[in-house]
Amino acid sequence: MKRFRIVGLCLAAIFALTALVATGASAETPPEVGRCLKLAGGKWKDGGCKVKSLPGEEKFEWYAAFVGGVPNTERGTPKLKYTSASKPETIIQLESVSGAVIKATSQSATGEVTGAKTNIANNIDFKGVEFKGFKCTSTKPAGSGEGDVKVNDLNGNIGIEKKGETTAKDKAANRFVPKSGTTFTEFSCNVIPIIVRGAVLNPLTSNAMKGFPTPVTVKFTGAKGKQKPSKFVGGPEETLESSIEGGPFEKSDQVLTTLQKNEEKLEVSTVS
Repeated sequence: MKRFRIVGLCLAAIFALTALVATGASAETPPEVGRCLKLAGGKWKDGGCKVKSLPGEEKFEWYAAFVGGVPNTERGTPKLKYTSASKPETIIQLESVSGAVIKATSQSATGEVTGAKTNIANNIDFKGVEFKGFKCTSTKPAGSGEGDVKVNDLNGNIGIEKKGETTAKDKAANRFVPKSGTTFTEFSCNVIPIIVRGAVLNPLTSNAMKGFPTPVTVKFTGAKGKQKPSKFVGGPEETLESSIEGGPFEKSDQVLTTLQKNEEKLEVSTVS
């Protein structure tokens, strides 16, 4: 059984969100967000709800974060918010298929789980953004100064990006799109206008028992405009695209390492 802890972040061209995957059972259709909590007589032996309990080992139970579209308060109201910041001295960049590279020095964001499969990312802010030696400042939404690029609020939904031999081995991902429209951000680097649009999928890394209270490290990798993953199983390919100086939109990948801290341990179950 496999579970991913929820974590997250994003930039117009540089975005991140991850989670801890588990294999706990629930009445909801997987994948879904929830908690593995202590309960005498529970179905699970371990605190990650990964190992089914035998007689005398029943110590933990899986509780979906949402039931019927509202927070599940059976074991207290779940704490669903998180904060995120880039890991110091790591690479943050967006690269198009033609080799254009936009870099940043730091990032911060907040987010919240809003449903069994949904979440939001907001207050997304990148500092020290540069392109071709010029400092960049966002115009939509408006940045706070030179080198500051803000990103529109994003809606996220989780799904399966790769099927395993069993549902316990399925790999989950989080797909983000702008809350309104298709544009992540618009910014200018000196007189060079840049627009980033589209969608981005973030793999949900297996990182049990992290993210609370210790932040979890979330890594995003790509190269030459190719991001992984780029689609859910059975779905179309969806990627970030960037347009520079009014040119055609090109597929773009982002490289980013972030540290995300949750209010409490939250996980994504891939098993019903």
